[in-house]
Amino acid sequence: MPELAVDGGTIRYEERGRGVPVVLTPGGRWGGYVMRTVAAELAKDFRVITWDRRNTDGGSSVVTEGNESEADIWADDLAALIRSLNAGPVYVGEYAGCRTTPLLCLKHASLVKGLMLAWPSGGEVPAERLPRNMHRPYIRAALRQGMEAVAETPMFAASIRLNPRNRDWLLAVDPLAFARQMAYWESYFTTSVDLATAGCRMSDAQWSSLKMPAMVTGGADPMHPTVAAQRIHRLLPNSAYHDPVVTLEEWDKVFNVVPYPEVSDLQGARIAPVWRSFIRKNEG
Repeated sequence: MPELAVDGGTIRYEERGRGVPVVLTPGGRWGGYVMRTVAAELAKDFRVITWDRRNTDGGSSVVTEGNESEADIWADDLAALIRSLNAGPVYVGEYAGCRTTPLLCLKHASLVKGLMLAWPSGGEVPAERLPRNMHRPYIRAALRQGMEAVAETPMFAASIRLNPRNRDWLLAVDPLAFARQMAYWESYFTTSVDLATAGCRMSDAQWSSLKMPAMVTGGADPMHPTVAAQRIHRLLPNSAYHDPVVTLEEWDKVFNVVPYPEVSDLQGARIAPVWRSFIRKNEG
């Protein structure tokens, strides 16, 4: 898979199809591979780019320092990728969580032609629960057993299998400094109960400043409540809203029951027609 050199590391990405450029970003700490179904569907009509954010189970390099949120780092990495590929302006699609692409739109608006969000996380449940999986296992490993233990956690171990350089990078980091950095990034979640999206620092005014066409699709579970998507829709001045495409009953049958990317395959199959229609409408 191709790689792009960025400040302090590399970004791994993949391209499919031809035509109008579309960049897809997953949530959680998943690599771009979980977007395989929606990417394959959209690539029938468009040029589709998937990528591995850093500090996920993909093959991009790790990052262990920064004065902004991880989502800010990912947004800046995504901007560098779009510029490197001479792809902008692009349509950007993200599910679930929806922390990275809104920040891309805020910080690098000229690179974005349209914004597509689905299953955004908002409210007390994701703000409190997401750090349990996204930050605390790594803080715990670093404080108890050092960076060797961090490298052996499932997420970082998966990343190391794809990019062995990540192990050397992690082992060179001081465990206390790593734990402090992870705790700092965690604070973006634990202080975001009142914000539109958990873990995304954007204020309502900043959301409302985004002028590009947007499509917001609701979730239906406590981690991705429908009201979170409806709030974002109300804030975005040029947005359309789509009802949840996966029911709570369907979600309960797969979430924490079958592994990723199977869960994301269900999401991708349902959201692809919505996003295809949105892009076609905006392209005239």
